[in-house]
Amino acid sequence: MSSPIQRWWDRLLGRGTAAITVPIMDGAIKPNRALDEAAVVLNLPGIDDIASDGQQLWISAGPVLYRLDGQQALEVRRFDAPITALAADARGHLAIALGGRELRLIDTEGATVAQTRALAGRALFSANALAFEGGDSLLVSDGSEQFGPEQWCHDLMQHGKTGKVGRWNWQSGNSTLLAQGLAYAFGVLADSGLARWSESWKHTLGSARGSAAALPATVAELPGYPSRMAQAQGGGFWLTCFVCRTQLVEFVLREDAYRLRMLKEIHPSQWVAPALSSGKSFLEPLQGAGVKTMGVLKPWAPPRSYGLVLRVADDGRVLSSLHSQVDGQHHGITAVAEHAGALYLVSKGSARLLRVELNSAGDVA
Repeated sequence: MSSPIQRWWDRLLGRGTAAITVPIMDGAIKPNRALDEAAVVLNLPGIDDIASDGQQLWISAGPVLYRLDGQQALEVRRFDAPITALAADARGHLAIALGGRELRLIDTEGATVAQTRALAGRALFSANALAFEGGDSLLVSDGSEQFGPEQWCHDLMQHGKTGKVGRWNWQSGNSTLLAQGLAYAFGVLADSGLARWSESWKHTLGSARGSAAALPATVAELPGYPSRMAQAQGGGFWLTCFVCRTQLVEFVLREDAYRLRMLKEIHPSQWVAPALSSGKSFLEPLQGAGVKTMGVLKPWAPPRSYGLVLRVADDGRVLSSLHSQVDGQHHGITAVAEHAGALYLVSKGSARLLRVELNSAGDVA
């Protein structure tokens, strides 16, 4: 059947692209309290991304670049635009994205070595994740060509699919696109010859080897919207899911008349949509069973916000997970990095940097 007929048939039967089912959290993704039990390293308003060069842990919060020194963040440099992505390599280079529209490579002395505002001739608009690849290249995810990094929910609710992933060689100045037309690209990783990326609104990861065409997805139908990644000790990688899916939101995304009227008439903070944090206003919409019973929010209720990090094997199997459930505090996990024998995580929803101890095998202690 042709595509329009297939879509009509799916909507009639409520299956395929019209299904509102969400994978259950069970097995390796069974809920736990690991993120809420994590040590709080510091509170930092605006914290968004972290990166380790093996010696230092770098932190971005708004327009400010910090370095972790024990239990405090030392300001290193202040820029004229928010830092929307951050990466570090073992040679002391830092890569940053400013305002989602500009990439800069900075050396150990703080000087700008190279910069660009485009990938393969197409302007950057929402650069949100960076990863060093080899000695002269940088992988970049640009979430949307319509909405900036802070308007990710607008892109979700308008079925955005203008994201792209590319490779920038700062020495030659050349850049290439690895994928385009993505349903929000948010996260990149150089992993054993593969360039990996997250495609948030399709709940999956993509990859490519070298400059070849994209490979079939190895991780699909996740219960959350995947975002930034980091290498894991002993193989595989850590994957953050900055918000989780619910049947109610999946339903709203498929009911165009309701969705478009909601976008036009309701303030974004009150949309029936996921968020990085919740429970701060009585005006927030109820999310199915996400209500208090005798003054207590049920931890198994469908989440408006949630905290989730996955440990993923190279072949795409989810090995383990860390959670902050609906009634938890550490929601909106936007970045993760291994550093000094521990796992550091950014809870943007609570404006905190967290630390979880790892054992010798690289698993959560």
